[in-house]
Amino acid sequence: MVSVGLTGGIGSGKSIVAEMFTIINIPVYDSDIQAKLLMETNAEIKNEIIKLLGIDSYIENRINRTFISSKIFANNDLRNSLNNIVHKHVFEDYKKWSINNKLAKFVILESAILFETGNADFNNFNISVISSLELKIKRLENRGMNKDEIKQRMKTQWSDEQISGLSDFVIINDEQNFISKQVLSIYENIISKIND
Repeated sequence: MVSVGLTGGIGSGKSIVAEMFTIINIPVYDSDIQAKLLMETNAEIKNEIIKLLGIDSYIENRINRTFISSKIFANNDLRNSLNNIVHKHVFEDYKKWSINNKLAKFVILESAILFETGNADFNNFNISVISSLELKIKRLENRGMNKDEIKQRMKTQWSDEQISGLSDFVIINDEQNFISKQVLSIYENIISKIND
Protein backbone atom coordinates (compact mmCIF):
# COMPACT_ATOMS: atom_id res chain seq x y z
CA MET A 1 0.00 0.00 0.00
CA VAL A 2 1.34 3.41 -0.99
CA SER A 3 0.92 5.90 1.86
CA VAL A 4 0.93 9.66 1.26
CA GLY A 5 1.07 12.21 4.08
CA LEU A 6 -0.87 15.46 3.91
CA THR A 7 -0.13 18.29 6.32
CA GLY A 8 -0.43 22.03 6.74
CA GLY A 9 -0.60 24.58 9.52
CA ILE A 10 -3.88 25.76 11.00
CA GLY A 11 -5.79 27.86 8.46
CA SER A 12 -3.74 26.61 5.51
CA GLY A 13 -6.66 24.86 3.79
CA LYS A 14 -5.42 21.29 4.32
CA SER A 15 -8.99 20.00 4.73
CA ILE A 16 -10.07 21.43 1.36
CA VAL A 17 -7.15 19.65 -0.31
CA ALA A 18 -8.14 16.40 1.47
CA GLU A 19 -11.72 16.76 0.15
CA MET A 20 -10.39 17.18 -3.39
CA PHE A 21 -8.45 13.93 -3.11
CA THR A 22 -11.59 12.11 -1.93
CA ILE A 23 -13.44 13.43 -4.99
CA ILE A 24 -10.92 11.61 -7.20
CA ASN A 25 -11.41 8.39 -5.17
CA ILE A 26 -8.35 8.59 -2.95
CA PRO A 27 -9.25 7.55 0.62
CA VAL A 28 -8.21 10.08 3.29
CA TYR A 29 -7.67 9.25 6.96
CA ASP A 30 -8.37 12.36 9.05
CA SER A 31 -6.06 12.08 12.06
CA ASP A 32 -7.76 14.91 13.97
CA ILE A 33 -11.22 13.31 13.77
CA GLN A 34 -9.89 9.86 14.56
CA ALA A 35 -7.81 11.17 17.48
CA LYS A 36 -10.94 12.69 19.07
CA LEU A 37 -12.85 9.44 18.52
CA LEU A 38 -10.09 7.30 20.03
CA MET A 39 -9.72 9.68 22.98
CA GLU A 40 -13.35 8.91 23.85
CA THR A 41 -13.51 5.20 23.00
CA ASN A 42 -10.08 3.77 23.86
CA ALA A 43 -9.83 3.00 27.59
CA GLU A 44 -6.02 2.94 27.55
CA ILE A 45 -5.85 6.44 26.04
CA LYS A 46 -8.49 7.78 28.48
CA ASN A 47 -6.59 6.44 31.50
CA GLU A 48 -3.29 7.90 30.28
CA ILE A 49 -4.88 11.31 29.61
CA ILE A 50 -6.51 11.42 33.05
CA LYS A 51 -3.18 10.44 34.61
CA LEU A 52 -1.44 13.25 32.66
CA LEU A 53 -4.00 16.07 32.90
CA GLY A 54 -6.47 15.09 35.60
CA ILE A 55 -10.05 13.88 35.95
CA ASP A 56 -11.42 17.13 34.47
CA SER A 57 -10.17 15.96 31.05
CA TYR A 58 -13.53 14.18 30.62
CA ILE A 59 -17.13 15.15 31.28
CA GLU A 60 -19.50 12.16 31.19
CA ASN A 61 -16.99 10.17 29.12
CA ARG A 62 -16.67 12.96 26.52
CA ILE A 63 -13.39 14.83 26.15
CA ASN A 64 -13.41 18.25 27.79
CA ARG A 65 -11.80 20.16 24.93
CA THR A 66 -11.84 23.52 26.71
CA PHE A 67 -10.02 22.11 29.73
CA ILE A 68 -7.49 20.12 27.68
CA SER A 69 -6.76 23.10 25.38
CA SER A 70 -6.21 25.41 28.36
CA LYS A 71 -3.65 22.95 29.72
CA ILE A 72 -1.70 21.95 26.61
CA PHE A 73 -1.46 25.19 24.62
CA ALA A 74 0.24 26.92 27.54
CA ASN A 75 2.65 24.07 28.25
CA ASN A 76 4.89 22.50 25.60
CA ASP A 77 5.81 19.49 27.75
CA LEU A 78 2.17 18.62 28.44
CA ARG A 79 1.25 19.08 24.77
CA ASN A 80 4.10 16.81 23.65
CA SER A 81 3.15 14.20 26.24
CA LEU A 82 -0.48 14.27 25.11
CA ASN A 83 0.57 13.97 21.46
CA ASN A 84 2.75 10.98 22.33
CA ILE A 85 -0.15 9.28 24.12
CA VAL A 86 -2.72 9.86 21.39
CA HIS A 87 -0.78 9.69 18.14
CA LYS A 88 0.86 6.31 18.63
CA HIS A 89 -2.69 4.88 18.82
CA VAL A 90 -3.85 7.01 15.88
CA PHE A 91 -0.97 5.73 13.78
CA GLU A 92 -1.74 2.10 14.61
CA ASP A 93 -5.37 2.77 13.70
CA TYR A 94 -4.24 4.33 10.40
CA LYS A 95 -2.21 1.25 9.51
CA LYS A 96 -5.27 -0.99 10.06
CA TRP A 97 -7.44 1.44 8.07
CA SER A 98 -4.86 1.37 5.21
CA ILE A 99 -5.15 -2.41 4.94
CA ASN A 100 -8.94 -2.04 4.58
CA ASN A 101 -8.32 0.39 1.68
CA LYS A 102 -5.66 -1.67 -0.08
CA LEU A 103 -7.50 -1.60 -3.42
CA ALA A 104 -7.08 2.19 -3.69
CA LYS A 105 -4.31 3.59 -5.91
CA PHE A 106 -2.87 5.15 -2.73
CA VAL A 107 -4.13 6.36 0.64
CA ILE A 108 -3.63 9.66 2.44
CA LEU A 109 -2.77 10.25 6.09
CA GLU A 110 -4.00 13.77 6.86
CA SER A 111 -2.37 15.19 9.98
CA ALA A 112 -1.68 18.69 11.27
CA ILE A 113 1.44 17.37 13.04
CA LEU A 114 2.68 14.85 10.48
CA PHE A 115 6.38 15.72 10.80
CA GLU A 116 6.26 16.56 14.50
CA THR A 117 5.04 13.03 15.35
CA GLY A 118 7.53 11.33 13.03
CA ASN A 119 4.67 9.71 11.09
CA ALA A 120 5.89 11.34 7.87
CA ASP A 121 8.77 8.83 7.83
CA PHE A 122 6.29 5.99 7.21
CA ASN A 123 4.93 7.56 4.02
CA ASN A 124 6.13 7.06 0.47
CA PHE A 125 5.43 10.74 -0.26
CA ASN A 126 4.44 13.79 1.79
CA ILE A 127 2.43 16.83 0.71
CA SER A 128 2.30 20.14 2.56
CA VAL A 129 -0.29 22.89 2.10
CA ILE A 130 1.02 26.40 2.69
CA SER A 131 -0.57 29.81 2.78
CA SER A 132 0.33 33.36 3.76
CA LEU A 133 0.03 34.37 7.41
CA GLU A 134 -2.53 37.06 6.49
CA LEU A 135 -4.78 34.55 4.72
CA LYS A 136 -4.50 32.02 7.55
CA ILE A 137 -5.49 34.66 10.12
CA LYS A 138 -8.41 35.80 7.95
CA ARG A 139 -9.72 32.24 7.55
CA LEU A 140 -9.39 31.51 11.27
CA GLU A 141 -11.10 34.75 12.28
CA ASN A 142 -13.95 33.76 9.95
CA ARG A 143 -14.18 30.53 11.98
CA GLY A 144 -14.65 32.61 15.13
CA MET A 145 -11.15 32.46 16.59
CA ASN A 146 -9.59 35.58 18.09
CA LYS A 147 -6.04 36.78 17.40
CA ASP A 148 -4.65 35.51 20.73
CA GLU A 149 -6.04 32.00 20.12
CA ILE A 150 -4.65 32.03 16.58
CA LYS A 151 -1.16 33.11 17.71
CA GLN A 152 -1.15 30.50 20.48
CA ARG A 153 -2.13 27.69 18.07
CA MET A 154 0.35 28.78 15.41
CA LYS A 155 3.20 28.85 17.93
CA THR A 156 2.68 25.14 18.59
CA GLN A 157 3.05 24.14 14.93
CA TRP A 158 6.03 23.97 12.62
CA SER A 159 6.39 26.79 10.10
CA ASP A 160 5.46 26.51 6.42
CA GLU A 161 9.18 26.72 5.60
CA GLN A 162 9.93 23.72 7.83
CA ILE A 163 7.18 21.46 6.51
CA SER A 164 7.56 22.43 2.85
CA GLY A 165 11.30 21.82 3.05
CA LEU A 166 10.64 18.24 4.15
CA SER A 167 7.80 17.55 1.69
CA ASP A 168 7.86 15.91 -1.73
CA PHE A 169 5.06 18.16 -2.97
CA VAL A 170 3.83 21.60 -1.91
CA ILE A 171 0.38 23.07 -2.56
CA ILE A 172 0.15 26.85 -2.42
CA ASN A 173 -3.26 27.95 -1.19
CA ASP A 174 -3.10 31.69 -1.89
CA GLU A 175 -6.53 32.16 -3.51
CA GLN A 176 -4.72 32.85 -6.82
CA ASN A 177 -3.34 29.45 -7.85
CA PHE A 178 -6.11 26.89 -8.42
CA ILE A 179 -5.89 24.20 -5.75
CA SER A 180 -7.68 21.67 -7.96
CA LYS A 181 -4.98 21.94 -10.66
CA GLN A 182 -2.24 21.44 -8.08
CA VAL A 183 -4.04 18.43 -6.56
CA LEU A 184 -4.53 16.83 -9.99
CA SER A 185 -0.90 17.44 -10.93
CA ILE A 186 0.32 15.82 -7.69
CA TYR A 187 -2.10 12.91 -8.15
CA GLU A 188 -0.76 12.27 -11.67
CA ASN A 189 2.84 12.62 -10.45
CA ILE A 190 2.32 10.09 -7.66
CA ILE A 191 0.56 7.63 -9.99
CA SER A 192 3.41 7.88 -12.50
CA LYS A 193 6.00 7.28 -9.74
CA ILE A 194 4.02 4.28 -8.43
CA ASN A 195 3.87 2.82 -11.95
CA ASP A 196 7.60 3.32 -12.68
